[in-house]
Amino acid sequence: MIKLIVSDMDGTLLNDKKQVDARIYALLPKLKQKGIHFVVASGRQYPSLRYDFAEHIHEMTIIAENGAFVVQNDTEELYYKAMTHAQIVHCLNAIKKVGGADALVCAKYCGHTESKEMYDHLRSPKFHYEMELVSSLYDVTKDVTKVSLVIKNKMPTKAYYDRLKPLLTEEMTLVISGENCLDTGLLGVNKGSAVKALQEQWGILPKETLVFGDQWNDVEMFACAAYSYAMENASDAVKEKANFVAGNNNDGAVVDIIKKYTGL
Repeated sequence: MIKLIVSDMDGTLLNDKKQVDARIYALLPKLKQKGIHFVVASGRQYPSLRYDFAEHIHEMTIIAENGAFVVQNDTEELYYKAMTHAQIVHCLNAIKKVGGADALVCAKYCGHTESKEMYDHLRSPKFHYEMELVSSLYDVTKDVTKVSLVIKNKMPTKAYYDRLKPLLTEEMTLVISGENCLDTGLLGVNKGSAVKALQEQWGILPKETLVFGDQWNDVEMFACAAYSYAMENASDAVKEKANFVAGNNNDGAVVDIIKKYTGL
C-alpha cells in the first residue's frame, strides 16, 4: 500500500507552460483522508510552491530548495539547512570565474539577484517568486539555502557543469536542475535526504513510497522509493536511475499513475 507520494514540479507535475495538472487538487483531500502523505519536492523556493497549492497547502508537505527547506501544512518548518557566508562567497566566485551566467542566491522565503532580467522573469505569473533585486549578492547572508545560476551564453548545460564542478569545494554539490539551470548546495542536502527524513518521521518504508522526477536533482529521491518514476521527457541517463518510466509531463502522467496506485 502506498503511504507516501512525492512529486517534482517542473517537467513532472507541471506541463511545459508551467501549469499544474489541476486534477491533483481534487485528489489532495482524498489522499489525506486515506492517510497518504502528498509531498512536492522542488528546487523552487517555498513561496512559489505555496502559490501553486494555496487552497490545499494544509493538506501537504513541501520540500523546497532541493531539500534544504521543508515545511508541513504551511505552519511547521520541519527542516532547514543554511549555507555559511564563506560558502556563499565561494560559489559566487566560482560562477563568476566560469562566466556567462546570472546567479541567484536563494533564501527560505526570498530569492536575490543582481539581474533585472532574472528578477522580472521569476516574479512573473509563470513562477510567482518572492524576489529582491540587490546591488551585490555578496551582501546576502540570511537564511541562504543554495546558490543557483542560469546560463546566459550558448554553453550547453553539461559543459557548464563540467567547468564549474571542479571549482567547488568537497563540501559543496552541483546539480543540473533544468534546461540552462544549475544549483549549488551543501553536500548531503538534497531531495533524497529530505524524503528519507520524512520517511523516518512518519514510519514509512521505501516499498510504501511513490516518487516522480525528471532531472538530476531528483535522482537521490529515486533511491528512497520502490516505485520511482522518471518522466518520459527526462534524459535517458536520468531514466536509468529510476525503476519505472512515466508518460510525458504534458499528458498528466503523474496524476494518472497516482490514481492507478491509490484507486482514487
